[in-house]
Amino acid sequence: MNNQFHNSPNYGTINIHQTTHVGYVVPQRSWPRRHPILTAILVLFGIGFIGANPWILIVVAAVWIGIKVYRNQEAKKLAARQEQQRLIDSANAQNQAYLNGHQFGTHGHFPTQPGQYPAPQPNQPYPFQG
Repeated sequence: MNNQFHNSPNYGTINIHQTTHVGYVVPQRSWPRRHPILTAILVLFGIGFIGANPWILIVVAAVWIGIKVYRNQEAKKLAARQEQQRLIDSANAQNQAYLNGHQFGTHGHFPTQPGQYPAPQPNQPYPFQG
């Protein structure tokens, strides 16, 4: 029997997940947690390298800021496209309601006074209210 729970914090104990094979998988620990000594050596090497070449911090900061600005602009463009699509969908629904004689087609999201227009026919579905 293959034991797939060797990284489990409860290794060696019997629990329902080990005995029933319901597909429970314990996530593997991260690389630094599996190799703490090698991680410490690499961190010290990195600190020494940056100490000898401080200009790298400026380059990394400039790239990081550039990525943040780019993502922010893309998020704004996506929000504008979604708003434009919402308006298009609402306009199409109002046009279809107008063609079917429903008051939503004339007055949109602003309801009219009761009795001003005849009630829609029972087979007409209420249009999109987006």
